[in-house]
Amino acid sequence: MLLASSDKPIDKNLKDVVNEIEAQSPSLSVLAARQFRYSLRQTPVEVNIKEPRQFNILEEFIIRAAIEFQPPPTEDELASILALDSVFIQTTTANLRSLQTLSATSPITVTPEGRSFYEKGSVPQPPYPVQLNAITDPLGNNITFQFESLNDTIVNLPDLADFINIDHLITDISSLPLEQIQKSIQDSGLELHLPEKGKIVTSCKIVASTQKIWRKISIFVIFDATKEKLRIQIRSGKQILESASNLLEVLHAEGKISLETLCQLSTETINLEREAILKQKNTEIDATLKVLETNKKVGEKIDNNSVKGDNLL
Repeated sequence: MLLASSDKPIDKNLKDVVNEIEAQSPSLSVLAARQFRYSLRQTPVEVNIKEPRQFNILEEFIIRAAIEFQPPPTEDELASILALDSVFIQTTTANLRSLQTLSATSPITVTPEGRSFYEKGSVPQPPYPVQLNAITDPLGNNITFQFESLNDTIVNLPDLADFINIDHLITDISSLPLEQIQKSIQDSGLELHLPEKGKIVTSCKIVASTQKIWRKISIFVIFDATKEKLRIQIRSGKQILESASNLLEVLHAEGKISLETLCQLSTETINLEREAILKQKNTEIDATLKVLETNKKVGEKIDNNSVKGDNLL
């Protein structure tokens, strides 16, 4: 016998969402629904950005000479060739060395980075800082970056971390390699790391302590009669959090979380509901087959009568 909706462990604030889920398909039945809070981690960071500018005529000549002259020239030799005071050459080469375009020692040689910029007709500018917030989401198992900071809100709900050990999933920003930070910044849609345009995030450092930001989520335990499978779904409002849902299903399959503890849904209740739902499904299928069979017989009888009528004519 199916439990009535009022007898299921369903939070009263989630009844409308439950009705929407079950209305999607007659094969879906929500066995439990409960609200929780969980915390994101917000860490203020500062990244340094290096991007190019078009080189001037003297910079172009010095870099070109360093690439093409054999052996590479010294500052004094270039000053003699250009009939310039060597101070102009030394000042320019010192600036190019500070930008890692030229090697630190004489004679003048070009670094791999300097050659790459030269091929694009540019030299890098001195790095400049940008303030960002790194948001670590343990359920989504990801790190995103954004300019604005999240606002914390008071959420008076059970803490999901009291039921599931998710704190170990939180990544320490300071331990991440620069390549991963660059990729996360790109994935966040921030146009700060664009290697194809020569715009590079060169470093990242934490500038303030990490803050907990509380968020509300809802967990639904759903039985899919078509696939005969129990599903766990996490939502933020009406948005399904796919990564978080998959994580909980894996943890449940590995026996690392208890639906009885999490949602007051015992294994016995789940099994009874599963059997009742499948029995109801089979009953509905049998009823449909009987209707189809009856319609088939009626159709055959009509066809036979039509044939007899044709013969009489």
